[in-house]
Amino acid sequence: MQTSSLLVNFSTSALILLWMGLLVAGLALLARRRWLGGLLVLEGALGAAAHLALSLVPVGIGEPLIRIGKQDLLAWGWAGFAVALVVAVMVLPRRLLHMGRGQWMGLALTAPVIAASSLAGLSHISTPPRERERDASRRAIQLAPGFTAEVYASAKLNNAGLDNPTTMTFKPSGELFIADIAGNIWLAKDTDNDHVADAVTQWADGFSLLLGLVWRGDELFVSSAGKIEALKDANNDGLADTRRTLAEGLPTLILNPHSNNSLSFGPDGRLYFGVGATSDDGIEKNPRAAAILSVSPDGGDVRVFARGFGNPFEAAFNSKGDFFSGDNSGQTGPDGLPAPDEFNQVKEGQDYGFAKDDPLNQAGKTQAMLSFAPHSTPTGLAFYTGKAYPPEYFDNAFIALWNTGEVKRIQLTSDNRGGYTPDDSVFGSGFLYPIDVVVGPDENLYIADFGTSVVYRVVYVGVNG
Repeated sequence: MQTSSLLVNFSTSALILLWMGLLVAGLALLARRRWLGGLLVLEGALGAAAHLALSLVPVGIGEPLIRIGKQDLLAWGWAGFAVALVVAVMVLPRRLLHMGRGQWMGLALTAPVIAASSLAGLSHISTPPRERERDASRRAIQLAPGFTAEVYASAKLNNAGLDNPTTMTFKPSGELFIADIAGNIWLAKDTDNDHVADAVTQWADGFSLLLGLVWRGDELFVSSAGKIEALKDANNDGLADTRRTLAEGLPTLILNPHSNNSLSFGPDGRLYFGVGATSDDGIEKNPRAAAILSVSPDGGDVRVFARGFGNPFEAAFNSKGDFFSGDNSGQTGPDGLPAPDEFNQVKEGQDYGFAKDDPLNQAGKTQAMLSFAPHSTPTGLAFYTGKAYPPEYFDNAFIALWNTGEVKRIQLTSDNRGGYTPDDSVFGSGFLYPIDVVVGPDENLYIADFGTSVVYRVVYVGVNG
């Protein structure tokens, strides 16, 4: 989500003018007051570097703090540079070089304060209003009639070090396991059954880009950058102590932040996961990328199930064993505009058409079952199979849309030919970056929110509740 409003562009240009002005003034002053000139050059260079970093470098797996497109940044950057150059040529020889020591000292001291506050202001106005509040207690979560959300686990609980959840899963015994962007796995326990985790403790660490967790038996299967592993707490001391590798060498972060994603066990007992494309709109050269794969829980035997995806963050099975996935397209459509994101029924051997003229793709393209707005970024996906919600919610898909702060409900009606007709609606909104959705042992939905570092529990209280 990028903002290119006149105010943001004007502020960017003004700041670039400031950086260039400091650099030029410092260079002009080096011969007369070396230390002061050097200080101004350093301030200008640091300010320009900070501006570029805040404009181009994502925060975690989120967006840069300053939301301005690269093309806009380049265009307004050149404009600022040109103005700074004109000012330097016309003003410096007449005015700046004749400033007194006190004036130069004032400039050197006030410039960093003005620059820092300006960068903070630019970051604020370029960030969509939904994303400005990071305190979960101050956010208003809107849900479908009859539903309410409450915080189940958070980074604030017992000063836990939970750093922006990326995925989660419940152990068959009822404990919630949460992965975070820092590469840790946390154990959240509700020992007094009050539906709020009493403690969040670290269970494992040392991972990179943790995007998938799923339990089977006494093993936690983990998807992290380039590999799939299985962890176990053999001595039952609350810490993982054994680890084995099922698959490694998977394409990861060739196109940031695409990697191997969330995990789901299929009816055949195999472990399924998506892998993002290695380029945006390009020819996919890696046979294990832009695809949904499966691997035996015993390790090895990695197979491609279906191809032609941009970045399928999570794939999941409904109660009938049919397979579905969201997909982050990212590519440009025939009209030159960003292509819509997708929700697909995934069938073995089919191609879902992400990259055009891809030699790895199968013949024929499968159309999306449902489209979302471009860059909605579908992430976590779960099918509701409990009885705590009204009967019409059974086997509905719930999918998180990262960039809109929503969780969509998708009702699927069978067409009796192996396909479905979808009907989607907004189930919840007001989240910061909803990233995962799971069904808990109490048959309620749990939603992990990246950015606020909390997990919400969604309960049905009735329309008049």
